Amino acid sequence: MYCSAMHELVHDAWDLYDRAESQAHVVRPSIPILFFGDSEAYKHSGRRIVTVGLNPSRVEFPEGEPFRRFPVAASLRGTTRLTGFYDRYLQALNQYFNLDPYSAWFGTFEPLLAGLRCSFYRGSRDAALHTDLCSPLATDPTWSKLSGAQRAGLEQGGVTLWHRLITYLQPQVILMSVARRHLSKIRFAVLTNWRTIYELERDNPYELQHCLLDIGSGRQSHLIFGQAAQKPFGTVSHANKFDIGQRLAERLLDATKGAVNS
Repeated sequence: MYCSAMHELVHDAWDLYDRAESQAHVVRPSIPILFFGDSEAYKHSGRRIVTVGLNPSRVEFPEGEPFRRFPVAASLRGTTRLTGFYDRYLQALNQYFNLDPYSAWFGTFEPLLAGLRCSFYRGSRDAALHTDLCSPLATDPTWSKLSGAQRAGLEQGGVTLWHRLITYLQPQVILMSVARRHLSKIRFAVLTNWRTIYELERDNPYELQHCLLDIGSGRQSHLIFGQAAQKPFGTVSHANKFDIGQRLAERLLDATKGAVNS
């Protein structure tokens, strides 16, 4: 069972969906996706790692079989939000990586997560979650092709919801690989200056940058940012991603275990 704070987050995600469902750029039929991954396994993980995108892909709801990835949620749309509603919805999210995940996209994070000894999938020591900064709603067209007004409308509630979710999840590390301009949407207090924590030497050098955030409730989180390509960390090889994950673990988690895990 989940606490009331999680149910409030679910309630507000569905409110955003209900208000936007009639808009042509919101995928229909669909559901809001508050997060991707097993939140129960995450809750019991020694390392709490969260990845960040912008909003769910339209691919999450395949044409002809829109609830293939979230079968438990197929009957939730239009139903009364009683206690069982919230638990079934969260069950649908928790099962995502055990059924039919969009692995072509999420797989780009996995080598980096493996270096951190965690994964979206079963079998790892610790479970990671994926979240979306701008909106929990899938759109068609994709985010970059929406109009400015459409993006602003979705961000109005979506960005606030993401901050509340992060405060609830209390991640130790937040991995973010999007266009740099989206960093301005993060409202948490920045406690340290940005600094380069990893540099991949090549003709076009790739840098990972770090700062420390105050995520509320007396907690701090390491924000790691790397420029995206078509996919998160898209210009970095799997081998380099694994090395990055190992180095992040050594520098941010293993070296400060007592402080970070407190």
